[in-house]
Amino acid sequence: MGKPNRKKEILLFIADVIFLIASLVLSTPVLVRWFLWFCCWITTIVLFQMRFAVPKKMRWRILTTTAGVLLFCIGFQSLVRGQWREEKAAALTGELCSFRSFWGTCYTPPIPVIEIADSGTKFLWAGSGPMQMGTFAHNVGMRIEQGKHGIELSTPLLDRSGRKIVDIQKNHWTVAPPPEIWDKNYTQNSLEVMDSREQVVLQIKYLSDRIQIAVEWRDQFGRGQEWSKCGSNKAFPSCISPWGSPQTELQNEVVIEPIFKYPSSEHLGEFVK
Repeated sequence: MGKPNRKKEILLFIADVIFLIASLVLSTPVLVRWFLWFCCWITTIVLFQMRFAVPKKMRWRILTTTAGVLLFCIGFQSLVRGQWREEKAAALTGELCSFRSFWGTCYTPPIPVIEIADSGTKFLWAGSGPMQMGTFAHNVGMRIEQGKHGIELSTPLLDRSGRKIVDIQKNHWTVAPPPEIWDKNYTQNSLEVMDSREQVVLQIKYLSDRIQIAVEWRDQFGRGQEWSKCGSNKAFPSCISPWGSPQTELQNEVVIEPIFKYPSSEHLGEFVK
């Protein structure tokens, strides 16, 4: 009986070391890393029980192992949640979906209805090719096409210096890292980006029947156009504000109010209201 147990101990020890080394790889995602630490923790408990035959009765071994599992989960759950939130907040890529199926398929609105922020002002594209949402938006790269599981939106976004800070290609978004932007926050169906001035330059939200957009578009020549909510004025709920230079931008710009709480590392996915 001694030799089989010895072989089991050696195999478990090797597995324990592998779990530990794998968990220390820096590129390992947070949830995978903590799962490996959990496996290492349980393997260590089992090794201790086998090595010292304590406790001897099987039911007590099960109870001590269960207690070890609960201790690990209770003791580290807040730390795991915090690290996972920081990892997700630091992500620079993602995909916008109205919702996902059980199998992970991304669905978007079937009809290309665009609403400026949540103002109630909507545009409907009824053509058979790419959508052209106004001359300026089209010229800077705004496109909407019909995809397999709904509409697919694409648009780049430049900052005041002409650098690309956001790029959305068929609902897949990429944002520039700080300090090129101040911060961003997101959920499965929403993305908000604040530029280096700590001002919102993009809000986009995929609903089941439309996409809400508030945005500041710019071209490489300093010209721009803003889509935003005008405030409490019911007669003019939305604004499309063009400018031809940085000076006229200051005169025409309407501040886009954030929909998310910040910083995202502490408030990932949390809406203001």
